[in-house]
This record gives sequence, structure tokens and C-alpha cells, in this order.
Amino acid sequence: MKYYIIIISAILVALAVVVGFIIFLVARNRKKEPVEEQTAEKEGAVKNKAPEVKEQTAEPAAVVAVEEADGADEEGDEVREIKVIEEDGKTRYIVIKYSKSFEAKLIQSGEETKRYYSELKNCLLSYKGVKSRLSWKWETFRSGRKALAKLRLRGKTLSLALALDPAAYDGTKYHVDSLAETKSYAETPCLYRIKNDRRLKYAKELIDDVMRANALTAGLIAENADYAAQYPYETTEALIERKLIKVLTDEEAQSGTMFKPADIRKSVTVQEADSLIKDEVAELLVEKKGGVSDRTRTGIINIDTLSKNFEDGETVTLAEIKKRVSGFAKVTYLKVLARGTLDKKLTVEADSFSLQAVKMIVLTGGKAVKK
Repeated sequence: MKYYIIIISAILVALAVVVGFIIFLVARNRKKEPVEEQTAEKEGAVKNKAPEVKEQTAEPAAVVAVEEADGADEEGDEVREIKVIEEDGKTRYIVIKYSKSFEAKLIQSGEETKRYYSELKNCLLSYKGVKSRLSWKWETFRSGRKALAKLRLRGKTLSLALALDPAAYDGTKYHVDSLAETKSYAETPCLYRIKNDRRLKYAKELIDDVMRANALTAGLIAENADYAAQYPYETTEALIERKLIKVLTDEEAQSGTMFKPADIRKSVTVQEADSLIKDEVAELLVEKKGGVSDRTRTGIINIDTLSKNFEDGETVTLAEIKKRVSGFAKVTYLKVLARGTLDKKLTVEADSFSLQAVKMIVLTGGKAVKK
């Protein structure tokens, strides 16, 4: 009996060892499977995807320099627009630079913005002795010769500039901006943007602060005027006719690649180009030849490399790149990316462009031509 117990115990121990070893093998295989699958995927990618010839750095991140309206000047009253025209089966683009008056921007603003304007104007004019005057850039509210407030529009946002010290509102619910360094706002350096009804309420509280600081009292309560109704929507063409919008540039160009000489730059960086032209405009500025691209082997080249290897006025092609830049001998598909500075006028023919690269090319007077 004693021998039977020893034999059975030995068998159980052996079974336990075998089962443990099997569990160990299964666990190890489960851990290895994803790695092997990933490796196989990578190897497959290398086999199936043509190698790329790359330069050292990728494209810099886009830098947007304009706050509300792309293409706006410092005061926000100059904007660029692009129109698409079909003539004889060909697409032409008109790039126009406008200077819009405050009144024009108000006329073309949304109903909510007009409502904000009407309520703030009523609030300002409810104080004794306060009068308003409309100028090209803004509407100013004065008591005698002292400027108390200015209403302005930048893009779609109505803003209120007040004769208050911005520093006095640090850390408060009034998230104001300082315009103290801007000469034209020396009298009204405290800027508050009206983006919703809560901010409209706070703007009225700030107006009360201005009036108290200048010992001005509210007049008799009268029915508010509907100033919004005085500015029904009008088209740009109608406002140009009324001289409320000035056309600063009216230049037609095939495929939109030509700009006025004043707009052509001797050199441009990625950041400058990205702030000067909208992405949707850059898309329209690419000329298309309608050819077929061979994607067997992709080569990527940056703008600053083209600037270094080509002379002003030259046409950049893949064939010429192969002669002048090493590493492109077997490339069949060329992609152009933005990097550094472009200081040449170049016509660049490629299979693909980043939008920043297109902007740099056209801003220095060149053309981006896509197969």
C-alpha cells in the first residue's frame, strides 16, 4: 500500500510539472505573437512600399498671426478675398484686397453682432452729455473732448475699448486686454471682446465704471433705439459703390499665381507665408497640368533646398533636381514641403505640395504646378 501511494504521488507531481510547462509555453507564445505580427507588418511595409528619400526635418507647425480675420491689417479693416471665375472653359482667380470701414463691417455682420452693437450704443448714449461719432475704423463715444469708449469690429467680433486702466481688472471676471502700447487707443486702452450675452452684460458693467470715473450720470430712461435696423445687409459691390469699402488691389491672374508687385516678396519664411494666405486660397493657387504621377518611389524635398540649388527665375523639375541634388536618382514621385526661407522666384513642377510650400512659392512671385 505504501508503494502505491508513492507511485501515485510521483505520477501527480509529474503531471503537475507537465501542465505547468504547457501553461508556460502557451503564455510565452501569446506574448510573442503581437511582436511577430508587428514585425511581419513592418517587413511587409518595407517590401510593398517604395523607400522615401527624405531630408532632415519635417514641416514646421503653421503659425497664425491674425486674430479674427485672415489677411487683416493691424486694425482689422483690410481683408483679402478670392473669387473664382469661369471664362472660356478656364478657371481664373481674382485676388482682391479690401479696406472695409466700420460701418461696412457692421452692415455685413450677423444679427447677433448687430444686437450687441445696438444694446451697447444705447447703454453708452443713456448717460448725459455722451455723443457718438462714426469714423472709418470705429465709432467713438465722447463727453466733451474726452473719449470714453470706442466700438470696433475685427473679423466677426465686436469689441469695446474703454477709458479704463486694464491692470485694474487683472484677476477679475472681466478678461480684458491692454491696448496701452497702441497709439490710436491711448485714451481707451482697455479692450473687451463681446462674444456672448454674458460678456454683453459685463461690458455694460464696465461702461458703468467708465461713467462713474468721469462723474457722468444716466439721463432719463427713454425707449431704446433699434440701431441694428439701421444697418440692413448689403453686398460688397453695393458698399464699394457707396464708398464704404475701398478696393486696394484688383489683380486678375491665370490660376491665381500672380500678385501685385507690392505683394511680391524678395524672401519669405514658412511662418510669414502661413499668416499671409489662407489654406483654402493656397489650394486654388496651384496650377494643375492633368498628368499622371508614378508613385513607385517617393522623394521629399524642402523649399530651402530648392532655394539653395536653383537660381532666380528658373523652373524646378524632377529631372533638374536629379542633376543638382544627391539622393534623387531613382525618385519617380516628387513632394515639396515647406522649410526655412525661400528667396528666389521659382516655377516648381511636382506631384504634390504642402499648402505652406505653395504659399512660399507664390509669395515670391513663382508658380506651383502640380501634375
